[in-house]
Amino acid sequence: MRRGLLLVILLGSAFIDMREHKIPNWWILAGFFTGLALAALEAETGRAGPAAGGYLLRVSVYTAVLFPLFLFRMVGAGDIKLMAVMAGFLGWGSGFKAITYGCVAGACLALARLLHQRNLWQRLNYLLAYFRRLFLTKEIVPYYRAERDGYGVAIPFAFCLLVGYAGYLLGGG
Repeated sequence: MRRGLLLVILLGSAFIDMREHKIPNWWILAGFFTGLALAALEAETGRAGPAAGGYLLRVSVYTAVLFPLFLFRMVGAGDIKLMAVMAGFLGWGSGFKAITYGCVAGACLALARLLHQRNLWQRLNYLLAYFRRLFLTKEIVPYYRAERDGYGVAIPFAFCLLVGYAGYLLGGG
């Protein structure tokens, strides 16, 4: 049941992210509370599975650790929250593995898009200039802004997390 519920959350997130370029908070909250309720039910029935406290701890730690990526606008806030919910559902090691698979899928998709659009060197130069400016000025500015960069350089990361979860499941997770 746990795997199926997480799959529904990730499918919905990917669909919304591809259509609207963001994941709404109401959807993430529905996934969060679904995972919390499932953890509480499993703890109540004595079945193996994380207790609600462990679920909350994993979600909190993943959110805190990944939050700097949002501060730099390298990843959207919905993506951070979705990864935290994934870790809450799956546990420490399995969550890390599924998220890592999703990041690899995202890197492959981003590279394919850059090669297809023939702007790999332009984006690498932009990244280097961004870090140079960051270290010289010590000022945190967004790496990506939709109004400046457009959606052509952004990837629907929720889709990549869905692919990562599928890879995790296919790998015996």
